Amino acid sequence: MPFVNRALTVTFVFFVATAANVAGQAPQPTAAPTAKPEEGIPVTDATVQKACGSCHRPDDKGQMSRISFIRTTPEGWQTIIQRMAALNGLNIEPATARQVVKYLATNHGLAPEEAKPAAWEAERRLIDFKYTANSDAESTCNKCHSLGRIISQRRTRTEWDLLIATHRGLYPLVDNQAFRRGGPPPRDAASDGRPPDNRHPFEKTIAHLSSTFPLKTPEWTAWSANMRPARLDGTWALTGWENGKGAIYGRVTITAGSSPDEFTTNATYRVARTGETITRTGRGIVYTGFQWRGASSTQAADSSMREVMMVDRNWRSMEGRWFNGGYDEIGMDVKLERVGNDTRVLGTDRTALKQGSTAQELKIYGTNLGSLRPADVDLGPGITVSRVVSSTPELATVAVDVAATAAVGARDLFVAGASRPKALAVYDKIDTIKVKPDWAMARVGGDTFPKMLAQFEAWGYSNGADGKPDSPDDIELGIVDANWTMEEYAATYNDDDIKFVGVLNEATGRFTPNVDGPNPKRSGERNNVGDVWVVAKVLGDSVSGKPAPTLRARAHLLVTVPLYMRFDPARGQ
Repeated sequence: MPFVNRALTVTFVFFVATAANVAGQAPQPTAAPTAKPEEGIPVTDATVQKACGSCHRPDDKGQMSRISFIRTTPEGWQTIIQRMAALNGLNIEPATARQVVKYLATNHGLAPEEAKPAAWEAERRLIDFKYTANSDAESTCNKCHSLGRIISQRRTRTEWDLLIATHRGLYPLVDNQAFRRGGPPPRDAASDGRPPDNRHPFEKTIAHLSSTFPLKTPEWTAWSANMRPARLDGTWALTGWENGKGAIYGRVTITAGSSPDEFTTNATYRVARTGETITRTGRGIVYTGFQWRGASSTQAADSSMREVMMVDRNWRSMEGRWFNGGYDEIGMDVKLERVGNDTRVLGTDRTALKQGSTAQELKIYGTNLGSLRPADVDLGPGITVSRVVSSTPELATVAVDVAATAAVGARDLFVAGASRPKALAVYDKIDTIKVKPDWAMARVGGDTFPKMLAQFEAWGYSNGADGKPDSPDDIELGIVDANWTMEEYAATYNDDDIKFVGVLNEATGRFTPNVDGPNPKRSGERNNVGDVWVVAKVLGDSVSGKPAPTLRARAHLLVTVPLYMRFDPARGQ
């Protein structure tokens, strides 16, 4: 496994020398030898010892070279094994590889406090992450991959040295791109009078990473002593949000599997706005006592989703993201909470009620709702629950009347003693809409490189008491149905990007990019990239008999080239 075998017995010297020759300058030592060897984590599993021991020899303490001096996530260990198979000739059966990942991710993993800051990496969230703790580490590592891969690892000082050496040996161009200075060393003293720091960026990075992300930490010491298989079998209430569809509510039944950390799942949930019902079956593994990694699907083709969640220490909740394995950008945020005997309100199908409306049906999602009476449901002054249309333990439908004089603003919902803060809002009219996100990026693709889609939503707003848009008292009304179109984002004369970049679904707001190209129908046979406006149009409310206005908002969409190189952790489980 990681880059030490009989063919590379002088790995570190070889890598550093190779990189230094490419850079044309002698390498600087990165760490002085220590009198006491760094302590690692002994490997006690026979499967790991057999699969990895031919290259990673154990010492008299059971510490295997390289392996015992690294801690990382399940995705990190899986990537290491795949790299060993691709570059070092490791021949390992999939079932054995899964056992190796399972042992290492649990016994050489991360504590919850260590994993949480980098959870977005495993959850495949498309965020603009900025690492502010150290600018040298940020600029050195972020040239090729996300900082999430870095902050989800723990290593000894020697291992951080070897990681840098590995990069320089395999990718010699990194010296010119990120690892070494682009010019002469600084000559001016630091602001506090100290001599100038002549270290190269990678040397500063090693110093920072080895002190900030060491192998041994108080968090890991405490967690590894207390760690045990999580007991998750039972019924869980599901709340979530799927981009483009909105809130989802439902129930997940988790059943214990063949081993204490393996489970099967059955989830049924509804899209609140539309009532669409989805049932998914799947399985999951909990690594390190808290890291849920699962997969589920429906009977429909291409419905598989990966599940990445963190289990709370009390085993009563877990939270994370479910996403499409082929398209990370398509997915939903989820939270599971264990169902007990108490009544719980999860949410409603409507996010807003208009003043003066009558006999509107409102669906209330929850747990243990029981048989309700109108008096059991309270939405505050000016809103009357006239009758209960239907009621089950998980879904109640009530008819409500909203007085014309009901105060506008967010309303808390109480049901049989349970509550949901700001469950919906009362409004007089939709004054403005906004497109979320206000900008997005998509990627063209084809058979070789996958496309990257983009999903947009239209949100309605009431101006509130001051009657002014974009002010603190604006009332958010939630997702509204919109008609979606594209307009040219004019950047040059005769700009024609809108003809080639892709297709926007006029009902759902989902953009699917074109194939990558080159396109013979386009001038210069260019690729199908460019900039467009994504425009949402919503019919507003008529006031005083006047015609209803058409509300309009737009967002910038950049359609760019495929992601030719993927440095992301491997997919799959």
